[in-house]
Amino acid sequence: MPHLINGIDALAGIHARLLGCRRIALVTGSASIDSAGRPTHDVVRQLAGSRLQAIWSLQHGFFVDKQDNMVLSPSFRWKRAGVPVRSLYGESLLPAEEWLRGIDLLLCDPFDVGTRVYTFLNHLAMVLRHLSGRGIEVVVLDRPNPLNGRDLEGPVARPDHFSIVAQLPAPMRHGLTAGEFLSYAVSYHELDVPFSVVKARHWRRGEFSPGSWTLPSPNMPSFATALVYPGAVLLEGTNLSEGRGTTRPFELAGAPFVDPFLLAAELALLRLPGVRFVPMYFKPEFSKHAGRVCGGVLVQVTDRDRFRSFAAYYELVRAVARLYPGRFAWKQPPYEFERERPPIDMICGSDLVRRSIDDDVPYARLRAGVERGIAAFAEAVRPFRLYP
Repeated sequence: MPHLINGIDALAGIHARLLGCRRIALVTGSASIDSAGRPTHDVVRQLAGSRLQAIWSLQHGFFVDKQDNMVLSPSFRWKRAGVPVRSLYGESLLPAEEWLRGIDLLLCDPFDVGTRVYTFLNHLAMVLRHLSGRGIEVVVLDRPNPLNGRDLEGPVARPDHFSIVAQLPAPMRHGLTAGEFLSYAVSYHELDVPFSVVKARHWRRGEFSPGSWTLPSPNMPSFATALVYPGAVLLEGTNLSEGRGTTRPFELAGAPFVDPFLLAAELALLRLPGVRFVPMYFKPEFSKHAGRVCGGVLVQVTDRDRFRSFAAYYELVRAVARLYPGRFAWKQPPYEFERERPPIDMICGSDLVRRSIDDDVPYARLRAGVERGIAAFAEAVRPFRLYP
């Protein structure tokens, strides 16, 4: 099988034409690397030299050291790179006017994990909207979607719930690469932005692509985490621990009031494909229930082709809500700078999931409506798909 070539790998062969004499701002994090393990910022700095004017960082900070949502990262000047590192997840979510002065090209290499709620792509869509009409070209250095580009999951976000975790009417597991997602964003929002993608090579949509996994955020330590994340992110909208503060974030779920053996037995009755629920005790060292022993389950994927994370975690949350009606609760705002709507509604892009779990509705009864939304989304993004 031919060796996978990411957009950053292809840049060396086209940099003279692509970068030219333009002054560049680079959106990346220290965890983004090429196939040889070199950080993206080093590769671009070597190719562009003094034309690299600044690095812009997203959520979790340039050094990927910020643990949670709404933990802001400051801008700073990094002596090693010789340029300012400017935080898009700091005092503002959008670039200040002085950041744009003298910039001709915004070069983007985000490390996406294939789930809509992961903020990087939606945040970049917000930046694109801000840049519309300013004449600054945007180029995305593309990478495969690690969760494949074939299987989609979860309800589609509604426009009245757009935020930093939803800038498009996309399902939770969206099946797009960064280049495809942002190409669709330019069209959907009718933006006046010169936009192009440096494609990855030798990837097909049906392939999972863990690649050389680094650490795009502190609680996304491995491909196994990304695999469960399209459903596990629901836990962020509840009072259940999502395993932050343990070595298995998002694979562990529970709370001090949960009997792990009862919960695992309830979930086993559903016979969900591609997954098993192992009863487990764990103690988070920070975040929800820090320092307290929680009962819960370890979600183990046994067949990633058949596993549907959103359905699995929907049923996990529904089971806890049914078993512990006086103790389970939805998390209250704020969440990702939204201070009115419940976090679970922001995560899911509507109130459908919250209302359905409150009414103890099995996911099977939602599936037909969810699949209709996914089919409409798949048709809408068909012209923007870059890979077979």
